Amino acid sequence: MATEEAQPPEGFTKATAPSTNSDDYDTEWVERPEVGEIVQGTLLDMKPECGDYDTTILELRLSAPYGDHDEGDLVCFWSTNGIDAALEENDVARGEEIAVACEGTFEIDGEDRREFALYTRD
Repeated sequence: MATEEAQPPEGFTKATAPSTNSDDYDTEWVERPEVGEIVQGTLLDMKPECGDYDTTILELRLSAPYGDHDEGDLVCFWSTNGIDAALEENDVARGEEIAVACEGTFEIDGEDRREFALYTRD
């Protein structure tokens, strides 16, 4: 059994990972997509039960530009019950790439609501 400490490859420096607290890095708040728009990125964190309505906040590192943000930017936005259910049903975990698209609208109590779909990478 080896008892020596593993040595990193030459030229490598140990990387530190950010905590799951978005206050530790520069995350920008964005609105959920409008009809025909898609926000796509690597899922960094899911923070359940936030705000007045106990809603989940999703944090992503963008893998495609979205609005005024470029690929690689860190963004967060409010999830929905439907998005949360799709994440759970598909066992989506931190580190996976997802896309959230607004595919249309529907009406509830005389008010238009946006319909979101979750896409996962194969």
